[in-house]
Amino acid sequence: MQPRDPSRDVGAPAPASQEPVRTCVGCRGRASRSVLVRVVQVDGRAVVDEHRRMPGRGAWLHPDPACLAQALKRRALPRALRVSELDVAGLAVG
Repeated sequence: MQPRDPSRDVGAPAPASQEPVRTCVGCRGRASRSVLVRVVQVDGRAVVDEHRRMPGRGAWLHPDPACLAQALKRRALPRALRVSELDVAGLAVG
């Protein structure tokens, strides 16, 4: 019998050196926060939260036009931000 590895427990805390992992709403790939761009809704418009500090619900995207295109095609941004309509005309990532 092998000794139990406590780091593999489901409720085990992550090591302090690891960064939080988020899911891209475009490609649904998982990546660390530092790799993704946070998008928030301000007055009905989608805005990139450059410092990741704006209040409210945020959606995470890879800084890749292909991920943005997928998110728009799937209507994932309004769904992730929990709004019925969202102006994404001024949104540019990458």
